[in-house]
Amino acid sequence: MSEDPKLIPTDGVSKKLKAAVIILTALIFFAFMALFNKFINKQAPKKVSAVQEPLSNQSLSNEYEEVGTRLMNAGLKEQAIDQFIQVWQMQKTGTAKRAKAAQTVGRLYADLNNCQEALVWLFRAEAAGAGNSGTEKTLTPLIDACLAKGKIPGQ
Repeated sequence: MSEDPKLIPTDGVSKKLKAAVIILTALIFFAFMALFNKFINKQAPKKVSAVQEPLSNQSLSNEYEEVGTRLMNAGLKEQAIDQFIQVWQMQKTGTAKRAKAAQTVGRLYADLNNCQEALVWLFRAEAAGAGNSGTEKTLTPLIDACLAKGKIPGQ
């Protein structure tokens, strides 16, 4: 088992190998630091967003209303109905915005000749806007028109 003396290193590990190990160690250290930093920064916004939820809920409702209006103006009434139903669901009971959303959904259903659904939403709007004479003046002709369409001759 005698080894050739020329093959046994006497100075330790080569300088190239030492440099490679040090560089890889530094890269791994920075990678862990970046991962740790990302983890810390990801946790903080969750606490902040919970505090601002009422504001974001109102902003989301405004966004649905704006998208619904644009879809309605583009002639995409069925898609607009979905947006205004979202607005209606997000509002507190008895608010003017909730009544307006229900009225808009009812009007869109009436435009699509679906008087059964239109009446449901127009009655919701009427109930939500009770005591508001401006709402009654707008709703009464729509309700009367749908009721007239719903009557079958001979009954």
